[in-house]
Amino acid sequence: LTQILSNGPTTNRINFVFISEGYTASQLGQFTNNAKTVLNYILSTPPFDAYQNYFNGYAISVASVDSGSDHPLSGIYRNTYFNSTYDSYGIERLLTIPPNDRDGNYADGAGKVYALLQALMPQYDLVSVIVNDTEYGGSGGAILVTSMNSSSSEIAAHELGHTFAALGDEYSDAYPGWVPYEMPNVTQQTNRALIKWTSWILDSTPVPTPDTSPYASVVGLFEGAEYQTTGWYRPQHICKMRTLGYPYCAVCAEALVKSIYSNIRPIESISPVTNTTTTLASSQSVTFSVVTLQPNTFNLNVQWFTNNVACGGATNSSFTIYATILPFGSNQVRVEVTDSTAAVRTDPNQLLKDSRTWQVQILNPLLEWRWLQGAIVLSWTTNAQGFVLEYKTALDPLISWQPAGVPTVVSNRYTFTDLIDQNEKFYRLRK
Repeated sequence: LTQILSNGPTTNRINFVFISEGYTASQLGQFTNNAKTVLNYILSTPPFDAYQNYFNGYAISVASVDSGSDHPLSGIYRNTYFNSTYDSYGIERLLTIPPNDRDGNYADGAGKVYALLQALMPQYDLVSVIVNDTEYGGSGGAILVTSMNSSSSEIAAHELGHTFAALGDEYSDAYPGWVPYEMPNVTQQTNRALIKWTSWILDSTPVPTPDTSPYASVVGLFEGAEYQTTGWYRPQHICKMRTLGYPYCAVCAEALVKSIYSNIRPIESISPVTNTTTTLASSQSVTFSVVTLQPNTFNLNVQWFTNNVACGGATNSSFTIYATILPFGSNQVRVEVTDSTAAVRTDPNQLLKDSRTWQVQILNPLLEWRWLQGAIVLSWTTNAQGFVLEYKTALDPLISWQPAGVPTVVSNRYTFTDLIDQNEKFYRLRK
């Protein structure tokens, strides 16, 4: 196992593992470079380019006896570790590993992949088998398979759409026996309000959308997808899920970003921990902080709240709370971190938002006093809103408490000064 990209802990990164197929022992050095090339290409492709920091990359090198892959329709067979083959299910470009129509034994292909992952990188999130054959080919599914054709990186990016975001093929060429079904980027729905990507469709765009030049760059409802020429629709005229060499359409890009946040969270760490209560008294304070997983090209939004009210200007990674600005008793401090990328318009499950909450207990104010040149000075914290200082000359229930006077504010404390005379006085702070 070789790490080819390191951006952080495996527990909060998408760990992309590449495994060699059809590389002889003397070719394994070449495989590592091929894996880096494919990974770098994918992570330079929008929308992944903004989230390169969210990925780790690994290469598992395993040697085969022969170089290349099987081509049954041409009578070519290779002795390779995962028994990969082209011509799967009669489709020349469909490059797969078992189980398939050529070899139904799971243990010959996918079983070996998962055994290697379990032994060397059980924290994997994505896995791709790179086949050392220059013939164009690949396949998606739980295990992404791609050849080393000159278009291999584009093949991998296309197949990743299937593997990572459950995107459908937007091809309209017939595929006998294929059963189409709803996916994030393909649909039978023609009711504008019910189309899953309706938030991307302008009111001025007709539905279904004519596949003509005026609508070449807009999101709409274009007929032809899931190997069906009619009755099934895709979001845009062109997309990587339809034709290699083009960007992902807006709807596919949105699905990919949401898949990123389905795997990891934007908050990396916090301080202090959230399973304890912080207690403050008088002029004490506490600082909370959050470390976020930052995209490459923009910053995540940070907002701090006290008791579910957003604090103005509190948008930095740290936030200091003073006892004097919160009411007495139990309080809540919360931080929300949000990715506000324009690539996502609908996020009903709040995948692009993360939060943490702390409890802060503010102690009741202590009425403090001191002597000062023939006077007594009483003070209490300014967060004691609504409290009144009262006095009486004897602890007699028949004698009423009286307002002591209007305090002044000195250093975040209410302060009241009363001259000393020969009479006793008793003071209380009452709300």
